[in-house]
Amino acid sequence: MIDDEPYPHICGRLLAAADSLSGRPLRLLRRDCAACAQERHDRTNKQPGPAGGAVVDLAAARARHTPRKEKFIA
Repeated sequence: MIDDEPYPHICGRLLAAADSLSGRPLRLLRRDCAACAQERHDRTNKQPGPAGGAVVDLAAARARHTPRKEKFIA
């Protein structure tokens, strides 16, 4: 049933002429759909995790680091 979701998808549906203000049938686009707008909002407003991604052990990373060999240009 459509009423199961807080914002049901109505995009792509044909609104009957009796239900439109113009008195003509109207095909609803994605921009007219509250569910599509909510999904766009959720995608664009995602916050990164508190750790900011993968946790890196700096001590282990520094231990693996090998110094670069210097190149002498004559």
